[in-house]
Amino acid sequence: MAKYILKEMNDVRNTGERKVYPKLVVNYTVGKDEFVDRVQKHLRAIDKGVVIAVTTGVADVLAELLSEGCNVTIDEIGTFSTSLRFFDEKPTEIESDDDSMAYRRVGVKDINFKTAAELKTKVERRTKFTREMSGVKKLKKNLFTPEERIANALQIIDNKGFFTLSEYAQANNLSRTVASKELAALTADHTSPIVTSGRGTHKVWVRRIMK
Repeated sequence: MAKYILKEMNDVRNTGERKVYPKLVVNYTVGKDEFVDRVQKHLRAIDKGVVIAVTTGVADVLAELLSEGCNVTIDEIGTFSTSLRFFDEKPTEIESDDDSMAYRRVGVKDINFKTAAELKTKVERRTKFTREMSGVKKLKKNLFTPEERIANALQIIDNKGFFTLSEYAQANNLSRTVASKELAALTADHTSPIVTSGRGTHKVWVRRIMK
């Protein structure tokens, strides 16, 4: 049985409307070991070692094909594709008709996944929902203006040299999701005083060195 709650949406256009949407309550995240056990239980005749080898092989081949510029469709699961972004500090706008945007450093932004209709249908048929709590989960109010949130972030940098996503969210009374989106927009703006450093779990934010 899957559980859900009702949450209030952000009123980004300041219309005054208080719209609500259902949000799944995540039970827990299934790791590789449990996933392999579930697959083996489903197939029964297949040895666990074979399931592990196939799972690892699928991941390796996916990486290989995506790195070659392919999209990969697996029937009844979905389609994997690669999105890109610039990995330099150069402008993203064409400045003149003869601007060829030369010498740009491009890298992988993310691996996208588009669910197959068959998988969505299977999930819909099997899922039964129950509401976890009554009422509507209220949004956190923005206690600070955008300028104040930047000032709070810079104060953390001045104190320790950098800040993490969690520290930015906590200092500005934001959820991690909202904080992440806001920081992405800030670092993409080359006039902002904040820029990222590091990657993955080691990603932090530091003061931008203005040229």
